[in-house]
Amino acid sequence: MRRWQNRLYNCDCLTLIQEELMDLRGEFRQIYIDPPFLSGTIYTKKTRVDGDAESSAIVSDIETYNDKWASIDEYLEFMRPRLTVMKDLLTENGSLWVHLDWHVSHYVKVLLDGIFGYENFVNEIVWTRTNSPKTQSKGFGAQHDVILLYALDSEKFQTNSVYRKHDERSKRPYSYKDDRGRFRLIEIEAQGIQRSENRKQFEWRGRTAPYLYRKETLEKWWREDLIYRSRNGRYTKKQYLDDTLGIPVSDLWFDIAPVQGKSKEYTGFLTQKPVALLERIIQSASESGDLVGDFFAGSGTTAIAAASLRRRWILCDLSASAIEVAKERIEKLEMTGKFLTITPR
Repeated sequence: MRRWQNRLYNCDCLTLIQEELMDLRGEFRQIYIDPPFLSGTIYTKKTRVDGDAESSAIVSDIETYNDKWASIDEYLEFMRPRLTVMKDLLTENGSLWVHLDWHVSHYVKVLLDGIFGYENFVNEIVWTRTNSPKTQSKGFGAQHDVILLYALDSEKFQTNSVYRKHDERSKRPYSYKDDRGRFRLIEIEAQGIQRSENRKQFEWRGRTAPYLYRKETLEKWWREDLIYRSRNGRYTKKQYLDDTLGIPVSDLWFDIAPVQGKSKEYTGFLTQKPVALLERIIQSASESGDLVGDFFAGSGTTAIAAASLRRRWILCDLSASAIEVAKERIEKLEMTGKFLTITPR
């Protein structure tokens, strides 16, 4: 790998990609963006100034970005060229992750279908960002964001297995226990539609059945004390809770909490995303040493997660106040090595 310096840019991503990053076409394994949502809101960063004996503390708001648009058409015309040039940066097995909510997710999906091809749509991931939706006068309170996942080439793209920790519900099947710990029973005989007339049966340790595995495999498990024999002589395999990596993550992410005021991560940046969310995204679609990009970087969470997972990164945001927050966070990390902050010309 050639000598690398992580980069943080303060400029518009369209200009950046067209004028500075064309030599990196085909180099980004993964791009995550958290762009404007067409929310109609002016977002701010809350800053607290401590008071003294004569005055109380003051909380001030510094504008980070304006998410007000004249129309949906204006918004989509803003997004279209930026998404198009991001596609050119991806490796053959690379992917783009676009974080949105109900305001424009369906519109942007149609846009992405046109840019990447419908066949390269991989997932719509639902992130449950709050368990306490606000009361609505009409309809139901919003609790989730969506992340649209597109591959440059779906045939070459593959995700890494990601697991979440067991909860009490997932532990219930592990109702057996021995000296090694809790375990559940896994079928080793064909059941249901697997138990066809053509399936061969054979005898193993006194029981003839349509086994799903070869005798060699069954014997190996027997020697490892992984076979459970019931009172009627039927065999199953033990699966120990401690031997599992956790629960495979689906497209519903409800186990990652948002960043709130009392969180250690909280910077005052109102649209800040949690590090755990970006770590899951980066872990699932890149490897150590890969290049990761975020062109609506906000508070810089992508850099924090990428650094912790030993990925290289390039971040960009048009907001100077956002860049200041990101820079401050990144400089506190010892693991990032050197990085370069670049302001507009």
